[in-house]
Amino acid sequence: MKIALIGKGTSSIITALTCIKNGHEVEIYYDPNKDHLSVGESTTPHIGMLINEILGISISEMCLENIASIKVGIDFIDWGKQNRFEHNFNNNQMAFHFESGEFNHYINSALENSGIVKFIPQKVEGYKIVNNSAIINENIYDFVIFSNGWENDLYYSPIIETVNSALLYTQDIGNHLHHTVHRATKDGWQFGLPFPKRKLLKCGYLFNNKITSESDIDLKRNNIKDFKKIDWVPRYSKSLIQNSFCAYNGNRLFFFEPLQALSLYYYKQFAEYICGFLNQNIEERMHYYNNLYHYEIWAYQLSLAYHYSFGSKFDTTSSFWKNIKEKSLNFLNNVKPGNEELFILNMKNDLKYNTEYSKIGTFDVYDHKQLYCGMKGESLKNLLYKL
Repeated sequence: MKIALIGKGTSSIITALTCIKNGHEVEIYYDPNKDHLSVGESTTPHIGMLINEILGISISEMCLENIASIKVGIDFIDWGKQNRFEHNFNNNQMAFHFESGEFNHYINSALENSGIVKFIPQKVEGYKIVNNSAIINENIYDFVIFSNGWENDLYYSPIIETVNSALLYTQDIGNHLHHTVHRATKDGWQFGLPFPKRKLLKCGYLFNNKITSESDIDLKRNNIKDFKKIDWVPRYSKSLIQNSFCAYNGNRLFFFEPLQALSLYYYKQFAEYICGFLNQNIEERMHYYNNLYHYEIWAYQLSLAYHYSFGSKFDTTSSFWKNIKEKSLNFLNNVKPGNEELFILNMKNDLKYNTEYSKIGTFDVYDHKQLYCGMKGESLKNLLYKL
């Protein structure tokens, strides 16, 4: 099928690569007069494998060209009962950190120069349906995917709203090399993306502006004077597949927060669902994939709640952590048994693990074992011996 993809940001790249992988022709429209926000991001291993499969570009090559830095897991600091622990990827897999402006230009150039994707520098206001085709700026397509920011359509609020603001800045890299930093703070948490060649850590101080005001956050005490502030409204669209000719992805579809780089994983997952729908474009399959989308959004929120349910060293001194830990525990406690995927229930309240269940969202059983033991200050090796 011939697909028009609207937007040329990170989610658009992931969507385009996934559509190409599934045998579709892609043309990307973008507004040449719109400045795109360039922020530090990181991935799960799935994204590097996707880029390599379609473009033949490895993570190592991107690191050599100073487009990315290697990521082997997450370094949690002051979460749960330990001062520090690592959640590492399984099977020696790698992911990467990047600055979205540099990375997006690099991958988009590779897509265009290889002739795989045609880029059209035109702003798109909408589309028309004529003779069973979607028409954009006089061009004919089989399907349209919007991946270019929020729309005024109906969105739902998350079950638990965690953070919704960030102060972005850089610091010296210190001893951080190949792990994304997730450091609990009094007001929320701080991410840190290490770029060893540049000897810097790209950071974001994340908080909830309904609980904490920007003036309450004292970055100057850490010699941080220059920062950029961004705000967002955590929300998700009522549907993935809008109709027989249109779907959403990226921020047009959903955004909660950057914990564990889960958003990029789900951009790929939802692009696969869109392609699955295109294989048999009928109303029954639309409902099927929209139901899968709602399940995955629920599973994503379950994973977030699982992280926050362990609290941090600020449990007794922070309004944010008191609030989010209580809400997360209530969410987990109200999940009803019965779904096979809910092995997470067997981890609450120090219960034994149930290894027969596969995964929640992108996290499999081993991921949750690492998180559980890290947050609780227990030995993963001793736990594995017990199973």
